[in-house]
Amino acid sequence: MINDNDEIITEDRGTINDGRKNTSTQPKTKAVVVLVIISFCGYMLWNILSANTTPETVEIPKQGEIGQSNGFIAPPPPPEPLVLATPSSTPPLGHVILPRPGEERNSKIEETDPLLDSARRAPVLAFSNNSHAETHGINENILPTIPQIPNKDAMSFASLLEPRQISGTKAQYIGNRNYIISMGTSIPCILETALNSDQPGFTSCVINRDILSDNGRVVLLDKGTQVVGEYRGGLHQGQARLFVLWTRAKTPNGVVVNLDSPATDNLGRAGFDGRVNQHWWQRFGSALLLSVVGDATKMLVDKIKNDNIQINGLSNAGKEAASIALENQINIPPTLEKHQGELVNIFVARDINFSSVYRLAVTERKNTIYKRAVFGNFYPNPSVLQK
Repeated sequence: MINDNDEIITEDRGTINDGRKNTSTQPKTKAVVVLVIISFCGYMLWNILSANTTPETVEIPKQGEIGQSNGFIAPPPPPEPLVLATPSSTPPLGHVILPRPGEERNSKIEETDPLLDSARRAPVLAFSNNSHAETHGINENILPTIPQIPNKDAMSFASLLEPRQISGTKAQYIGNRNYIISMGTSIPCILETALNSDQPGFTSCVINRDILSDNGRVVLLDKGTQVVGEYRGGLHQGQARLFVLWTRAKTPNGVVVNLDSPATDNLGRAGFDGRVNQHWWQRFGSALLLSVVGDATKMLVDKIKNDNIQINGLSNAGKEAASIALENQINIPPTLEKHQGELVNIFVARDINFSSVYRLAVTERKNTIYKRAVFGNFYPNPSVLQK
């Protein structure tokens, strides 16, 4: 009992407040203060580090208006330099209207404007009220013109009102007709060589009569003049005439002239006719022979099949061989053959002037020429009958 009372009395004892501080609570207070200071320093350090990573804002004039750009308005020259920081991540692009391909003038202004590059990268565009009127005037000047599509009916009607301009021609003298064989003259000629169109080559013919001048008074190409020509290409499928070009004529007196005129037949049709060899047997003979062989092979295969003997691919061998032979020989061109001694014509394609090689001289009296014309005696040395 006595011990229990002592414990109660000991527990009920209070502390004596003598105005002195309790030294046992001072370490706890210091720890709290140090923790608060460390937290504050950490917070400040975190703010400084986070401020370095955030993008800096662009310095703009205080009197400017800031708003979301719905369309780009070019600033007045000269532009104010902007201090832009390089952000760690690319910011979203704003709504910028790019120039059309036809606006060459607007593209030149945008290429030389440094503020345009900044505006394309920035989501917000700043501009001043004072320059709004000036930039508005510039935009009106550089707007592209839209071409109007012309009306087809109006164009056709306008073309009907305009007369067709036809270039005129001027008449001129052909020259001294005593020395000229005019264009369109037909010269008969007898072939000296045979023709075969399988290979290109040359040919020649001999003029069988004197060829007179344009007025019919002077012999310019004597009888016996040799004409040389050439043929370059053969015939194609369906053709029956060969084109020949007569290039040069040489008279018995040694006068040479370039003709460069095409050959015709007796009726003036272009080219030479003759016997045409279509090479029918060479083109289709082997194919027919192989077809017959194929039919015989098929009959043999059918007979063997009736005897219950299995053979594969033998019936199609003849058909394949016939098709290959026909494909290789079907394109053989036809051949035109013309014998020597046949009569052909030369169609003169240009005016031929002999004034540089011939000179005229009087060989008969004027009255003699008249008498020859009356009696129709045009031999070289006629016996003129006078009445």
